[in-house]
Amino acid sequence: MGNILNIINSNQDFYNVSDECKEIYIDCMDGPFFSVEIKNYFKFTIVNTDSIRENTNYIYPIQCRSVDGIFSGLHYIPNKVVELVNQNKCKVIFSYESEGDFPLEDFNTWFYWSKFILKERIDLDNVYILSNDFKAEERNNTQIKFFSSIHFLDSISHSFNKIVEKQNGVEELSEFPYNFIVKKSNEIDLNKKTKHFLSYLRNCARPHRVALASYFQHHNLWDTNNISFLKISWDNDECLYLPEYLIPAQKELDKKEIVEIDTHHLERKTGFGTIFSSNWENYQETFLSVVSETCYDNKKNDCLYISEKALKPIMNLHPFIIFSTPYFLKNLKELGFKTFNGFIDESYDDEQCPKRRLELIFTELDKFKEKSIKELKDWWIEIIPILEHNQNRLIELGKSKTEKIKLLENLYD
Repeated sequence: MGNILNIINSNQDFYNVSDECKEIYIDCMDGPFFSVEIKNYFKFTIVNTDSIRENTNYIYPIQCRSVDGIFSGLHYIPNKVVELVNQNKCKVIFSYESEGDFPLEDFNTWFYWSKFILKERIDLDNVYILSNDFKAEERNNTQIKFFSSIHFLDSISHSFNKIVEKQNGVEELSEFPYNFIVKKSNEIDLNKKTKHFLSYLRNCARPHRVALASYFQHHNLWDTNNISFLKISWDNDECLYLPEYLIPAQKELDKKEIVEIDTHHLERKTGFGTIFSSNWENYQETFLSVVSETCYDNKKNDCLYISEKALKPIMNLHPFIIFSTPYFLKNLKELGFKTFNGFIDESYDDEQCPKRRLELIFTELDKFKEKSIKELKDWWIEIIPILEHNQNRLIELGKSKTEKIKLLENLYD
């Protein structure tokens, strides 16, 4: 298809059908499928199902907010699109790229019982599901093609590269009193580092974030570190893998006021852009980013989901420890990044039991917060080459064709 994509707008069949549909689907042209790198690389022709041209190959993207949109959507593809699919003139692409909770094992089971009905209607060889699970292709047991779209890494690397290429390396932020500025390692001022941790706890509903907030509360770390705790979607349900010594602190969190480091000026603490909302001074003052990724306790431990949360310290030349699914660091290294094993014991990355993994991470945080400022500064001098490598690797990825671009290029070759 070269660098032109012929798109059949799916809004009239999915997004615009009802208010309920708008909770399940995303506007066809406004979701993760049409991400930064795709918009920069391809040109688009957009048609509706009543203006399809003969002798033209199409893509029919359906962008989903929830997995329900895929399970049900496979049955509601309009007949005219199905005809094109069965003539090998159209590829249906379900985009579920900005979430990391696709239940692939459940989908495999569902497909097993539904495949005969589906095969009667549509050529499943022309149906794709784009998932932000790095391991989706390996775990798929269906005729439908799963494609692992590392959406956030792809889009952020390309966006970051564009900022780097600007003369001043600045991205203006309309919602914050500061702009995002790409820094180099020679701008790191170790004399400004007086705090151990930087951690953004904004959407706090997930159990592993409740656990992390409980840890900060137990050790009274709020005022002596750069930590936010906005309590968005706060739900202090029982965290099944919380260590017992943190249970009293967890109970205290219900009454705790929100803690802010860069959102004081915002009336609404939700809905703002988070990718580049990173004040350099917060990184300058601290030694370690404590990252609570989106996914932590997945049923399938080889799931990998990378969001902007893990990439923010990389952009800002900062070391990190990450609350995520097992083998997150292993897969990050397979993508060309480096981590900090040695000074930080990263054996937690191999631990499949969520409670034990949490305990191992807290042990490392315990050790880290007891280290002297001098010891941490000496460590930082040693790891600056790693910080430079990671930032450069992100820039390098932003100069390359993503696997998603290659997929779309070759769909009809």
